[in-house]
Amino acid sequence: MKWKNCAGLAAVLWLCVSIVRGQELLIDQASGTLEEPIVNGSLIPENEIAQSFTPSLSGVGFVQFRTLVVQPGANTVTIVVELREATFNGPIISSTAPVVLPPFSNLGTFYFLDNVPLTPGQLYFFQPVLQSAGSLSIGYNDFSTYDRGQPWFNGGPSGPGDLWFREGIVVPEPPVFALLSLGAGIILVLRKLSL
Repeated sequence: MKWKNCAGLAAVLWLCVSIVRGQELLIDQASGTLEEPIVNGSLIPENEIAQSFTPSLSGVGFVQFRTLVVQPGANTVTIVVELREATFNGPIISSTAPVVLPPFSNLGTFYFLDNVPLTPGQLYFFQPVLQSAGSLSIGYNDFSTYDRGQPWFNGGPSGPGDLWFREGIVVPEPPVFALLSLGAGIILVLRKLSL
């Protein structure tokens, strides 16, 4: 009888952990590290830019760019990132939610509504698109060793180097409170079993 109660309690605790959860970013592709200094950038909307990439995972849930709002007097800019398939101007598969970036921002993280299915090994493009007035510089990594894509400027490939980016999927993770609750539940179960 005690084991039935334990199984039921464990099922309830697991359901609680599954429902109340956070998220973690799992990096698939990156053209640099967070520690690298970025000294060059490309302005949008003055330039039409994109970064090609070849994923190894079967989806993408976010992309990060190093960014800098550069227009004097601009308080913020709003930007989305379009995900394109096969070519620089190919069909738009999905777009991220709009993100408002403050002046002198450093790392912009752009989330898709959900992890977007991709075919590993196929070529895709991220294209940052300004949705407001102002200018934004997207960081450029001159010494990138990323070899599964290249930057595109104004309709053509442009290298060496890459736009500084990181992409991957969003993985749900239980928050600390849920893990503590699970641990407390296990302790209670073990105490009841010992009685």
